[in-house]
Amino acid sequence: MLDFVGELFGHGPVPRAALLAAARAEDARARLYEVLDAALPDRPLTGLDDLWRHVDVPEDLGAVRGLPSPR
Repeated sequence: MLDFVGELFGHGPVPRAALLAAARAEDARARLYEVLDAALPDRPLTGLDDLWRHVDVPEDLGAVRGLPSPR
């Protein structure tokens, strides 16, 4: 997700429309765009912590993919 929208943060609040436009412009997978579209509030986000409050990203992505967790 950060590959598509991460660079928008660090210069002030980021509007919802800008996050969605960046995901679309960077050819994010349709599912990522759908998740963002459904989860983002109708207000600017103040940073990555604010983004994570709205988008449910598992801490262990390996477990989600069926891969063993790193130790």
